[in-house]
Amino acid sequence: MKTSFLKRVKWVPALAAAAALSLVGVGISTPADAAVGNINPDTPSSLTIHKYDGDQQERGDGTEIDDPSSLGDPLDGVEFTITPVTQRNGEPIDLDTAPGWDLIDGATVGDVKGGGGYTLGTPQKVTTGGDGTVTTDLPHGLYLVEETGSGDHNVISPAEPFLVTLPLPQSGGKWLYDAHVYPKNKTNQTTPTKEVAAPATPVLGNTVTWTITAPVPNIGNDDTYRSFAITDSLDPRLTCESIAVEGFTSGTDYTATCDGQTANVKFTSTGLGKLTGGDNVKMTVTTTVTSLGDNGVIENDAVVNTNGSEVTSNPAKTNWGPLQILKYADDDTSATLSGAVFEVYADRDGQPIGKITTGSNGTANISLWVGNGDTTTKNYWVKETEAPAGYVLPSDPWSQAIPVVANGEASPYVVQISNTQKEHGELPFTGADGKMLLTLIGIALLLLAIGAAVIRYTRRARQS
Repeated sequence: MKTSFLKRVKWVPALAAAAALSLVGVGISTPADAAVGNINPDTPSSLTIHKYDGDQQERGDGTEIDDPSSLGDPLDGVEFTITPVTQRNGEPIDLDTAPGWDLIDGATVGDVKGGGGYTLGTPQKVTTGGDGTVTTDLPHGLYLVEETGSGDHNVISPAEPFLVTLPLPQSGGKWLYDAHVYPKNKTNQTTPTKEVAAPATPVLGNTVTWTITAPVPNIGNDDTYRSFAITDSLDPRLTCESIAVEGFTSGTDYTATCDGQTANVKFTSTGLGKLTGGDNVKMTVTTTVTSLGDNGVIENDAVVNTNGSEVTSNPAKTNWGPLQILKYADDDTSATLSGAVFEVYADRDGQPIGKITTGSNGTANISLWVGNGDTTTKNYWVKETEAPAGYVLPSDPWSQAIPVVANGEASPYVVQISNTQKEHGELPFTGADGKMLLTLIGIALLLLAIGAAVIRYTRRARQS
């Protein structure tokens, strides 16, 4: 009976391998509790799950590893669901009997989960502790073990579901009643980066380009890239204009959504097949800056999702500040002037980047880029090119350097510039003809005065 029984379970070591028990063949010793001979129905059995981060290595045999230091980092809080496989085609599976082993001969996870005539019992959930392990006492039988929760770990390649029997057959006719399994997870350790370039024209309403560099994470040995997506949820002050992914073809390797504040790239099966762990995927998003908001500091990050694991980039910042010119007459700031035209310069020796004109209230406004990251101030210059009607340009039409500021400055930097009214020639009191008339009248009056004097002189002479 013993010989024929063991022949029936020759497939079980293969089952253990297919179950991805993932034991490392280092420091393994034959356990003292591996009983020899027939299965003892009265011997209790248990399953201990050891959860580590890292690549799957050599298949194990169900025994405990004496020195787990080389296995990687233990993962706590990982949830497993253990489900007994109770029947096949209506017949109970009793592994204390030879017919029970016949019923599970050649069973696979796919068979057990559907299509193989198997019936599943009541599942129970267990969670690994701080050392990455959890032990569960279980009656003899066949069990489906599935990882159903990753805890706080950013898992990219979870452990595959596997089957395990209790007891577990060993070489030399031994039976292992307390089985140890080491299913590993591959976690996503990558960190994407995000950068923003200076705008070609540093005036509000122009475009700014953001670059997301997403390292492709390594996955488990038996895993594939099942999904890869980059999502950039833009600040409300930005509008997406275009998206490109370096080295990949839009529509073939990935699909892109660029609409309002949504910038998203999702790789197709063709694109997924081109991914290699350790490579970088570079995505550029071109946006229009539409407003300053409260402070002109526009911060944005991106999220990269690979096989359901998410990592977030550093935030990148583009900073903008307001500038206002107040134009008034003859040092009287209340006498504002419209129609003054100014050119704006980022470099006094360069070319103008914009032109603004004062309105009815004497002000002209413009919003300007001041820097990226922690840079929130930049100098600009303005040059008056056309004075208001009836006024003259200053002898020096250039302003001093104007510090335009972002970072919490909701009010614009105000530059006050005075204009002098044009001088005019002497105006005739009543026109040219009037001036001549007045001259003649003056001469006549002079002659009358002389005549009057002569008459008085003559009268006095006669009287004497």
